[in-house]
Amino acid sequence: MAHSFIQAFDSEYEAFKTYAETYPNDCTLLIDTYDTLNSGIKNAIKVFNEVLVPNGYRPKAVRLDSGDLSYLSKKIRTILDKAGFEDCKICGTNALDEYVITSILDEGAKIDLFGVGENLITAKSNPVFGGVYKLVAIEKDDKIIPKIKVSNNTIKITNPGFKKVYRFYDKKTNKALADIITLHDETIPKDEYTIFDPVSPWKKKILTNYTVRPLQKLIFDNGNLVYNLPNLDEIAKNEKKELDTLWNEVKRIKNPHKYYVDLSQKLWDLKNELLENK
Repeated sequence: MAHSFIQAFDSEYEAFKTYAETYPNDCTLLIDTYDTLNSGIKNAIKVFNEVLVPNGYRPKAVRLDSGDLSYLSKKIRTILDKAGFEDCKICGTNALDEYVITSILDEGAKIDLFGVGENLITAKSNPVFGGVYKLVAIEKDDKIIPKIKVSNNTIKITNPGFKKVYRFYDKKTNKALADIITLHDETIPKDEYTIFDPVSPWKKKILTNYTVRPLQKLIFDNGNLVYNLPNLDEIAKNEKKELDTLWNEVKRIKNPHKYYVDLSQKLWDLKNELLENK
């Protein structure tokens, strides 16, 4: 529902009534066009009682798109609950990003869902995502020949060779511990594995009591699709499952803990060998 839709009618009540009659099974009303507390929520509840409830429907949500979302949501929640619409959700919109949403929730806002638009599609905090293609290996006479791209900028030096990526999980918590990039013919021991920071190799950690999962899956083989493509619901379910394996400290919006993606000793040695012999 847009503000222009509401403004096209002679009154807010008439706009809400028309919308509810048109979309009774999916009715979400925008209540901040004129006066959220003294007009919007009152007209919304009136329409809920006159149009939806008598016909066996329940409202889905009311939406706030301006003002102090935290303050207004608390007031609206109380009003809705008192009117018997405890199941009606509150949606918040209005130039939101992860920082604003975190702040609003920290203030105890009664918002059930957020609509994020402009800050999702424009990525103003980091509008350029660097992604480049570099050759890391070639196959010649049935042998894999590693290649490396060298730069004065350390972060641009590529990791050579035909590789695999694994993720370590703690057996007790099922939380992800670290990722490791190896050469394609390496195997991961079951009992103990030493990881180290490839930038600061003296920083080491011995992992034990873990499980390991390869992260790569074969999608195309000789030009043929060999992967069962998941639907959107399956993708969303898997995304939530994967996020749950990350520690909360890693998922912090501000000053998150670094999640390590390390190189195996064999790959690190190969990289340094190629750098020394370039």
